[in-house]
Amino acid sequence: MLFSISSVFVCCITPIHSEEAENSQQPQLDEVIKGIQSTKEKLLRDPRGIVMEYTFSAFKDPTGDFGFQGNHTVKNVIKWPQLYIDATGVNIEDGSLFHRTSVYDFMRHRTIALDRPQQKAVIYPARFLFSSAHSIYYKNLHYAEGYQLYRFGLPFSQAPTIPECFSSGNYQVVGIEDVDGETCIHIQHAGFDDIWISKEHGFHVHQRVVTYGPDQPRQFETHVLSYQLIDQKKNLWVPMKIQRKEYFGIDSEAELHNQVRLGLEINVTKISIGDIDESVFALHIPNGFHVSDLLIEEKYYVKNPPFDGAVSVSTWIAFALIFVTFIVVFLVISLSLFKRNGTKL
Repeated sequence: MLFSISSVFVCCITPIHSEEAENSQQPQLDEVIKGIQSTKEKLLRDPRGIVMEYTFSAFKDPTGDFGFQGNHTVKNVIKWPQLYIDATGVNIEDGSLFHRTSVYDFMRHRTIALDRPQQKAVIYPARFLFSSAHSIYYKNLHYAEGYQLYRFGLPFSQAPTIPECFSSGNYQVVGIEDVDGETCIHIQHAGFDDIWISKEHGFHVHQRVVTYGPDQPRQFETHVLSYQLIDQKKNLWVPMKIQRKEYFGIDSEAELHNQVRLGLEINVTKISIGDIDESVFALHIPNGFHVSDLLIEEKYYVKNPPFDGAVSVSTWIAFALIFVTFIVVFLVISLSLFKRNGTKL
């Protein structure tokens, strides 16, 4: 009888111990946030600097939203606190060349961007690179990691970055799950957001599925398809292939619901650490470029070269015409006065 009671007691408490053991292995949200934070800091602030080249393309684009023909090619050079981006492509509308070069200085809160084909330059506050539309690689990681206050144009600081979505208090760790062979920590805001953090590749967001819009909900998802270890000592893994899918919402035609509206893919073709050519961060606005300075109340001007030895021939011609006109007017007035005086005499 005593053995039976003991057996029942052991059977009853065994699941409890198993559940406690499982919970003890499941990380807390604070631990996950620190892991993401550490990964981003390694990626952004490695003192040696990181050079990356990648292609950006649309594998699904029924509405023509992507805007480029074929691949959009990008080169990133980051050495804290500066980021250099050179992006080229062919515009889908008219087949013209797109070539944009930007330098972000996050500590000075300043960005210079040159549109070379259009001979335009823009100076504006350096929004953080995880929310910059011209830094596609980091922007896709931003989509995966949550909203950033830098979208409001707040200046950067030395404080490490944390996905602000986790500060709402609505997220919780669901458990450890397998996603396409990747061991992940599943974090969830029920009904709105599911995030799977890679345990094997340095706390990158391996997959995320978001539903947004209260009245006409839409959905997008990001998914890292491959990684590469670029620094074994620091355990620094880098996403090499990233996909993002945006879906049609319920405000679209019924047959389009849950269909991909825009599918984008990033493929990193080259990456290295160190040996940074820091001259790329000295981005100068060429003479003749039309400049929009958004740091000074949207000041607009055309940059001209120094006057000495740099005034163009057309400018000299203009000055000559003005001078000749002045002489002619002077002579006409003088002749008129002379005739008037002669008449009086």
